Amino acid sequence: MRMTELIIVMIYFIFLVVLGLITQKKVSSSDSGIDEYYAAGKRIGPVVNSIALLSAAGSGGTFMASVGTTWELGLPYITSFGIGCSVGFMLAGLLVAKPLRNSGKITISEFLIDRYEGSVFLKVLIPVIIIVGSGMYLMSQMKAGGLVTSYITGWPYEWGLVIIALVFIFYVSLGGMLAVTWTNVLQGGLTLLLTLAIIVAGIAHLPMKWTDFIAHAAEINPTLGTFGESFSVLTYIGAFVTWAAAISVTPHLIMRIFTSDNAESAKLTLNYTTLVYAFVVIAPAYTVVPHVANLGQSVMENYSSDMWMLLIAEKFFGPVMMGIIVAAILAAIMSTTDSLLLALSSAVAYDLYSGVINPNAGKEKILKVSVILTWVIGIAVMLLSLNPPAFLMVFYTAALGLMASAFFVPLLLGIWWKEANTSGAIAGMLSGAISFLVAFTLFELPQNSEILISLPLSFIIMYVVSLRTKKNSEHVLKKMDGYHKNAHS
Repeated sequence: MRMTELIIVMIYFIFLVVLGLITQKKVSSSDSGIDEYYAAGKRIGPVVNSIALLSAAGSGGTFMASVGTTWELGLPYITSFGIGCSVGFMLAGLLVAKPLRNSGKITISEFLIDRYEGSVFLKVLIPVIIIVGSGMYLMSQMKAGGLVTSYITGWPYEWGLVIIALVFIFYVSLGGMLAVTWTNVLQGGLTLLLTLAIIVAGIAHLPMKWTDFIAHAAEINPTLGTFGESFSVLTYIGAFVTWAAAISVTPHLIMRIFTSDNAESAKLTLNYTTLVYAFVVIAPAYTVVPHVANLGQSVMENYSSDMWMLLIAEKFFGPVMMGIIVAAILAAIMSTTDSLLLALSSAVAYDLYSGVINPNAGKEKILKVSVILTWVIGIAVMLLSLNPPAFLMVFYTAALGLMASAFFVPLLLGIWWKEANTSGAIAGMLSGAISFLVAFTLFELPQNSEILISLPLSFIIMYVVSLRTKKNSEHVLKKMDGYHKNAHS
């Protein structure tokens, strides 16, 4: 057991619980409890929100798995991943941030359902897709948390998973998005410090000139620097397209737009995040990954590749700094896990329960159901995570691919194309989700390439069906005009 690291992490978690209790009191006493719980009162500014968004996007997979994944799958994969994320933030900032914030809604499900005239079918379909996609993504974060907890306690992965999952679930159930926002700001700051510390240490401990070190690592592992060595070129394209499309529709990320204090703030949030996220994802890959070669073959065989970053950091830092690094990694994992749990509980409690099952439910009832569902969903995903996927980054990219395949076209066309109607949205959503799942489960396609089939298919089907079915009402057209008020200011 690493006592120094454990004490630092425990102090950090005690602070989070205190903050969660404070925000719980604020949510309970607020007249706008639903807005406080799901959208932090819609009053978060762009600087705070961009740091929180970075923390939610910079998941445990990003920091725990990036080094091992890059070594196993190559620098071209992580580069396509990182560039896709940055393009995704830019697309979201240009095309969806202001219209979504102007809509006055607090979840992406609510926006889509409202845009497509309150379709009961969509009220069920959208939350179901979110539950499946976000649940897959959440599994990868639970695994990362279990690995880190196992590292500092010395206990088996399974016990580490149970402990960290219960901490995460307890925290989210306390204060909702208001608690998640302010801890994400802290966690986003820690994430940036972690990245900078690892990069500086990686450079400071270079055994030879950096270019020679990269070349040396590539000689040991040809996969590292060879385009197409590990995967088909379609994998790199698919990873890029997935992240470029997914940022605009991933519930736990797009919820940050709804927390912005105004439409301009929502756009600025995404613009700020674009620049920082590319650095956070790509820079460590080119400075820390070559050190994997120095771990030794026995270490690499005995430890999961998702643990290699911690093992490299051990060579750079002492126990106190390692404690801070572990806390920062857990912060990155926790920020994404918290946001995912909140997105999942809102999909069921806010969209399914209050939207379909009990439309007359009051604020207190919805919040109570949401807290219960946070525990139920969290424990269910924890149990599934006892047998986790092999590569975190590949798995959660697939999870995002499902949601992007279903939601990206209906969202974009719903904002910008006045012919997009309910029938077209249903057809596009179903064709995107089903074709992705069929390609993912039944065919041996290159990793992450399924979206190259499902996304164009969703667009074609939605376009054709919208043109051939009932036109939108004047009410819908006026609503769309409202999305774009001051949209180009």
